[in-house]
Amino acid sequence: MPLFSVVIPTFNRAALLEETLASVFAQTLTDFEVIVVDDGSTDGTGELLARYGTRVRVFHQRNAGQGVARNLGIREARGDYVVFLDSDDLWPPWTLATFQQVLQSQGPLTLVMGRAHAFQDARELSVLEDGPVTARRFDDYLASADATFIRTACAVAVRTEALRRVGGFSDRRVSAEDYDLLYRLGVEPGFAYVESPVTLGYRQHATSSSRDLDRGYEGTLFLLEQERRGHYPGGAARRRERLAMLLFGLRHVTHWLLEHGHRRQALALYARGLRFHRVLPRWRYLLGFPPWVLAVSLRSRR
Repeated sequence: MPLFSVVIPTFNRAALLEETLASVFAQTLTDFEVIVVDDGSTDGTGELLARYGTRVRVFHQRNAGQGVARNLGIREARGDYVVFLDSDDLWPPWTLATFQQVLQSQGPLTLVMGRAHAFQDARELSVLEDGPVTARRFDDYLASADATFIRTACAVAVRTEALRRVGGFSDRRVSAEDYDLLYRLGVEPGFAYVESPVTLGYRQHATSSSRDLDRGYEGTLFLLEQERRGHYPGGAARRRERLAMLLFGLRHVTHWLLEHGHRRQALALYARGLRFHRVLPRWRYLLGFPPWVLAVSLRSRR
């Protein structure tokens, strides 16, 4: 069985998927399988995938969203670890070798998170360099609450057994399904963040889900509700760590909404977070955000 199962969900991205797969097959480490889940594409994705033959294990489903597609890949994975890659993103050639080195040097680990580099044109990734691997190890994911790195399930390797035990991704179409998964993996033993080298090229374009303001708002509400209902592990003893990460994300999203003119959503999310901020107050934000909303509103009326 392979060390890694690379799971790629895709929907109507045939033009980009070919480039993504090329970056996978250019890996210096070859101990992996590739699983592509076609989430009901209508653009010729099936024909493209057929050209790869047995190099790619292909599964098809009716359009149900990225989370459901990833879960199908998790169920079918034969590797010790699942590594997720979106069908518009790219890997430098050393990504899987870097993850393997971290697992060997920092292990045992449930979760390894890589470092992402945003790009619009693939030629921008030519500046990336392989180099000495450096990583920070934590007892578990929640223990990294005070660390200031970008967190995303688009750049992680997760022990397959742990993924299945926590139930994989939410099947809801929310942009925060990756954060939800990370919180549910929160107390699984062993987490490492790769500080260098960069292991993911994250493509930014008009259809990137992270640019969807409404989904960002709804996804943050979903995470808060999951916390309120006690769906995340660690109990009261680890609540401050969970809230440190949840509220950091909430503050980021409220600023993002306000900057794009979504004042009502920004204030609604601010209000929804107050009960959580009472546990872990950030006074500069709590006192400063409402006047900022008022100032933005006055400027927009001029």
